Amino acid sequence: MSVQRSQSSIKRGQTAGYVVQVFTKNGTASGVSVALTAQPSSQKPTFSSGCAKDGTASCSLSSVTTKAISLNAQIAVASNATSVSSVKLTATASVVTTTKWTPPAAAETTTVTAAAAKSSASASPSAAAHIALVPLGPIPALNGEASMFVQAGSAANLFPTVGPSPGASLGPTASAAQPTKRNTAPVSEASPVSLGTPVFTAQVAGLIALGVAIMLTVARLSVRRRSKPRS
Repeated sequence: MSVQRSQSSIKRGQTAGYVVQVFTKNGTASGVSVALTAQPSSQKPTFSSGCAKDGTASCSLSSVTTKAISLNAQIAVASNATSVSSVKLTATASVVTTTKWTPPAAAETTTVTAAAAKSSASASPSAAAHIALVPLGPIPALNGEASMFVQAGSAANLFPTVGPSPGASLGPTASAAQPTKRNTAPVSEASPVSLGTPVFTAQVAGLIALGVAIMLTVARLSVRRRSKPRS
């Protein structure tokens, strides 16, 4: 008999694996059975493959020769078995005989360590949900640029300067028709007006009307200057 462990140590909640080999030194033996025991006795060993009935602690072999027969065995250690620090598997072979003999046996021990600690993500499944929650609200960087102000003042720079050509003179009638000079000084008590408000729309309309009036006046002056007879 021989027993070999698959690994030197396992963690609680895992399974310790073993390979059990049965063979004879001389000749052939029939009606051989192999029984498994474990220490501590609270752990239950079983055959996992190689037997006619796997999942039990006993295996019957019809015949055994000098060529070893390999059987797989295991001991499952529960994750809550905190008192188990190691498991020992013992395999014992027996045969029906009238001769007094000592059944051959072999054993192997596997160390059992603490179970792996759970990760923080699995221990707190709601952590990702808390991180994903972002309160809704205004964005300060955008709110600062959401509006602009227009300061009331001179509108003279909105239109090109228009004047008579060099050497031309205006008659009395044209001088009388010349529009009076408007006061374009900045309004002392003007307040900033936000874009899109009715007051801003009215100011723009007034500026457009002023521009149209200036253009009409210039056109009238040009027509009269051309129609004036030469002396």
